[in-house]
Amino acid sequence: MAFTKNSTPIFSGEFRHALDPKNRVTIPSRWRSSEAEEFFIILDRSGVFARVMPPEQFRAVGERLSQNPEIAPRDRAVFLRHFYSRSIQVASDKQGRLTLPEDLAAKLGLEGDAVLVGSHETFELWNSKAWSETQQTENATFERVADLVGL
Repeated sequence: MAFTKNSTPIFSGEFRHALDPKNRVTIPSRWRSSEAEEFFIILDRSGVFARVMPPEQFRAVGERLSQNPEIAPRDRAVFLRHFYSRSIQVASDKQGRLTLPEDLAAKLGLEGDAVLVGSHETFELWNSKAWSETQQTENATFERVADLVGL
């Protein structure tokens, strides 16, 4: 993946990386734009994986929320409270590693390794068994949509 100073990264591919004893996982080098980067991690509502967002994508959630007239002010406030309180701000070190909080690693069942899955403007953290199962159950949807978009 190529970066320019003002470009938004596109996260693509699947990478399996070992978790070290300190719960650090290495971000693939082609996903990195500088020595140390800031990210926000939030557990998906399903509880099966975590979404990792660069700051600009994290901010975009709030912007989309504020621009949606269908969401009542009280609902907006509730969502923002929960979204921000459930998010974890982390920074990669100079080697491109993220330190995952112990409780997050435990919730995801990350023992020994993690699968990092590109998801366009964000990426996801999965345990390998859950990722394999998800690939199998979602394959038919992928194939159907691929046909619709001409792939």
